[in-house]
Amino acid sequence: MLELAAHGGLLVCIVINAVQQHFTSTLLARNHPDTFSIDTFFLRPTEDGGATVVIKDIKPGSSLSIVHFALVQDGVERVVGYASNRNLDLERGVSYPIPSPIDPKPPPADLAKLANQSDPNWIGFSAPWHPHSFLKAFTLLQYFFPTKPCTPPNISDAWIRFARADQRFTTEVLGSIADHWRRMIENYVPDSKWNQDIIPKHLAQANADDGRLTPAYSTSYGYPTLSMHLEIKKKLPPQGSEWLFMRARSQTIQNGRFDAEVLIMDEHMDLIGLSHQLAFITKNIQIADTPRQPNNSRL
Repeated sequence: MLELAAHGGLLVCIVINAVQQHFTSTLLARNHPDTFSIDTFFLRPTEDGGATVVIKDIKPGSSLSIVHFALVQDGVERVVGYASNRNLDLERGVSYPIPSPIDPKPPPADLAKLANQSDPNWIGFSAPWHPHSFLKAFTLLQYFFPTKPCTPPNISDAWIRFARADQRFTTEVLGSIADHWRRMIENYVPDSKWNQDIIPKHLAQANADDGRLTPAYSTSYGYPTLSMHLEIKKKLPPQGSEWLFMRARSQTIQNGRFDAEVLIMDEHMDLIGLSHQLAFITKNIQIADTPRQPNNSRL
């Protein structure tokens, strides 16, 4: 069941799951179980209720196959796009090592210290579930931001892990992760609590809160995604990964829209996923705090 204006990354996850089911049933003979490239266009917000993913075979091939998908509610297409599949375990071809795409480098991170909030270079934060917030999807993750940012304002860095200790990141959820944190615009708003220069102080205060109220943690603007491309560079291990690093970078922020290149790295800073997105900057609704409520959701 979907909710009103469901998170775009969640919708991409649903689509990838449907596409992979298609390739393990209807197109099983092709032996293309892995979605390695997906282009998604968000046409209309979702409504409360169920949805159907309609898949049409475009190019069933020998080395790769391409399908068209449409997420439909009440006969109306909400999300459309194309997905390319192949067997990543059988990939062979020309390969050359290249320098890390992460430049400038983020502060060093000790993941063991991150886990217990003792790494002086990073500060952790978990957004509590709020019934009216558009950031509900963000409550599924725990975020760690630099205490002393070393990047220009058009770049946003974060280490992430699931808020639930028993969950791990798998390749199938990268579509959701790519759409989770690209708030570079906040760095240009001097009094935004999400400005990279203000985040350390703001989160220190939030972490010390007595917890009786749940702040809505509204951002300065809304950032609805118009389109998103995601390429899987490398599969995560079958057992999943506890940690991922994300860097989002904008090349242009102009006339109410911006682009975002999102790099997703594993615990060893190997590139796992690469996403390019186009999003609008819209007026945001500031939501009032509410009594704290539990969140038992899973991605």
